[in-house]
Amino acid sequence: FGSCMDHGDVMDKKGIVLFAGLGMALLVIGPGLLAENTWIEKNTGLEFVKVAGGCYQMGQVEAETEELERMRLVFDSGITFGDEKPRHEVCVDDFNIGRHEITVAAFRVFVETTGYQTDAEKNGGCQEYPIPRYRWRMNAELSWQTPGFKQKDNEPVVCVSWNDSKAFADWLTSTGGERKFRLATEAEWEFAARDRGNDRKFAATSDEINEVGWYAKNSPRRTSPIGTKKAGALGIYDMSGNVWEWVGDRYARDYYNQVGGKNPVGPTDGHARVVRGGGWNSHLWNCRAAKRDRALPSHRDTNQGFRLVFTN
Repeated sequence: FGSCMDHGDVMDKKGIVLFAGLGMALLVIGPGLLAENTWIEKNTGLEFVKVAGGCYQMGQVEAETEELERMRLVFDSGITFGDEKPRHEVCVDDFNIGRHEITVAAFRVFVETTGYQTDAEKNGGCQEYPIPRYRWRMNAELSWQTPGFKQKDNEPVVCVSWNDSKAFADWLTSTGGERKFRLATEAEWEFAARDRGNDRKFAATSDEINEVGWYAKNSPRRTSPIGTKKAGALGIYDMSGNVWEWVGDRYARDYYNQVGGKNPVGPTDGHARVVRGGGWNSHLWNCRAAKRDRALPSHRDTNQGFRLVFTN
């Protein structure tokens, strides 16, 4: 792939939760519920934000095309962004998406409860990006617990594969209740990143990447605590930068020539899975809301994490 702290929740004895990051107080109105648009999962403390469905133009915004071509020439790069085009109308139903990327703390609850071993732990480690070598390499000693840098509990978990992400979602589903957790579809992910489909370059309320995400030029060359950059209008953090996020879809370069309509779920064939959003080691062009990349389901590296959705 190319290449924020919790928002300071405080609960008083009356059940009022203060959201410093959102600048408002919300009353806890039921088990796991904060308000009509927010729900907290009881085992992990993960917050989910309700996203009202709708239709939008998915894919690269026309204003981006000239800038991307200029950057490609300046960097003498063979990178193309053809898989982000053509723009096409997509409609999605209501869904609930994680306010943050899955944290080290939440993943630890999963592992300690189930005894799960990740692909990195079973199959030879995790890829790292040592500096100044500036090239990805596999390190057999790395895993989500030891990614090569010391993580706080409120940083996004890394060295997790698509397989690991699905296992986490399946476990969360099995813990009770009617909610089925899963990785977002590409269409859902981009809809949420664009605050319900706005023509926005990055995934928050500003088109200045330094305000909304951790990437190669402003990161500490590792993950940062969740929620320390600006959120989008929906109150969702870190969809540009910090870590790449697995989504559910298989990858096909020409998929946008085939897809459209309601609730697309990706191609039926293909080995690679889609990743979105860019990470701490990404160039800014890879942190755009329209950017698509892919990796095999067993891939894991120190720049790769995930977030979940549920739809019921």
